[in-house]
Amino acid sequence: MKISTTLSFQRSLDSMQETQAQVAQTREQLASGKAIVRPSDDTMKVSSIENLDRAITKEETYQVIMGQLKDRYQLEETALTNGSDLLVRIKELALQGANATLSAKDREIIAVEVKGLRDELLSIANSRDEHGNSVFAGGNSEVTAFQTQTDGSVVYKGDARQTLVSVSDSRQLGKNRNGLDVFASAERNVAGTPATFTVSVADLTTFNSVQTLSDGTTSIGLDHSGTGAPLDTQDLLTDITGHANYDKFAYTASLSGSNLVFTAKANGPVTTAAQPTLGAMTVTAGDVGAADTVVGVGFFATLDDFIAGLQSDDTAHIQRALGEVTQLHDGLALAIGKIGSEIQSVETQIDINADTRLRLQGMLSNTEDLDYAAAITRFNQEMTRLEATQTSFAQVSRLSLFEYL
Repeated sequence: MKISTTLSFQRSLDSMQETQAQVAQTREQLASGKAIVRPSDDTMKVSSIENLDRAITKEETYQVIMGQLKDRYQLEETALTNGSDLLVRIKELALQGANATLSAKDREIIAVEVKGLRDELLSIANSRDEHGNSVFAGGNSEVTAFQTQTDGSVVYKGDARQTLVSVSDSRQLGKNRNGLDVFASAERNVAGTPATFTVSVADLTTFNSVQTLSDGTTSIGLDHSGTGAPLDTQDLLTDITGHANYDKFAYTASLSGSNLVFTAKANGPVTTAAQPTLGAMTVTAGDVGAADTVVGVGFFATLDDFIAGLQSDDTAHIQRALGEVTQLHDGLALAIGKIGSEIQSVETQIDINADTRLRLQGMLSNTEDLDYAAAITRFNQEMTRLEATQTSFAQVSRLSLFEYL
């Protein structure tokens, strides 16, 4: 086979250019510290690197969000801790106000301090963050959470919506808080009314025979058959209240003119079977009664009622306020506990995300970072090969048949 001079030169040139390209690529890798300098180097690894970069960026975004969320929770915790301290002071004042030795003027002085503490609590309830958003207005963060009306009452203007933010690919945490959950209502017992029933005793001769008074369970026998009719309704009432079973009877008996009135000892409605009966006489219902009920009283309405009780020297309202203020404090303490738990959750998630980010960065480093020892060894080999190729080409290019003629 004949090899022309041109072909020999071309092959030598191609070999040198290939070696020079390898040297240039290795030099570029050493300069950048990356095993993949351009996409054409390894398309499969480039795809993996891009995926890992996106995952790391996402984790960094989560870290920023959780930092902001933790700051928000700490703001709420500080505000509510201050509110809890104020309620502790109000409880102390409630105990003082319930002291029977205090005068009306003393209670007025206490009311002034309670009013000031109540206004401070309202200011805390309307706290705003660094962006001017209401902290305790739920999802309606643009408005003032608790607004004072013209009659002095306080109305919640926020809502119950909660904005959730993602702190990982599979977890979300709430960003805002419903003010009614934090500044919760107090439960107040409202006493009902006992049922009353009336018996018209127009003719006492009815009692010449044996009559039975019954509440459906306990019976009181009224026997005047041997002694004659009662002298009057008071005599009849004495016979009823003096009976051995009267203490067990479900009703108390009293007089209203010439009528007997039976009042249930327990508040609330009375079933038909438990209504009092008196022989064949007609018992008419005057009031079916109402049971005791429990109603919710707003946070600030409770404090306003307490202040009004102090100002009016109403010991009953002051005593009631003592238990209700305790409920308000318990509700606020529960909210503080929830926030503390959420802060702990954020801190735990921050640690988890940091570990995830570190693992992803390790995978990225293994994929794209250059092994300097191997690269330097390869670079020296390529330089040696390039020098040998260049020297060989120089020697071959000087060969000529004229030197042998």
